Amino acid sequence: MSIVIGIDVGGSTTKIVGIEGLHMKSPLMVKANDPKASIYGGFGKFLDVNGLKLGDISAVMVTGVGSTAIDDNIYGIPTTKVNEFSAIGRGGLYLSGL
Repeated sequence: MSIVIGIDVGGSTTKIVGIEGLHMKSPLMVKANDPKASIYGGFGKFLDVNGLKLGDISAVMVTGVGSTAIDDNIYGIPTTKVNEFSAIGRGGLYLSGL
């Protein structure tokens, strides 16, 4: 499997989704006061809910105000910060089929 994880780290809620090819895995939201706790806890929960392993994940893309808490790869998986406005625009294009 080659799944890309997208994480939007907001001020109070973190949203996580996984994309494999053209298919979206079950997204989820977690709440935490600490951005790192939210990212790592939510990531683990996302894997569990979707029956995935770390080896199934090829990349992680993070965005949002809390993404500044990430300075390195998440669990050793290549991790890239993405501008939030670009992420919203590209996500909208994907969901609309454009």
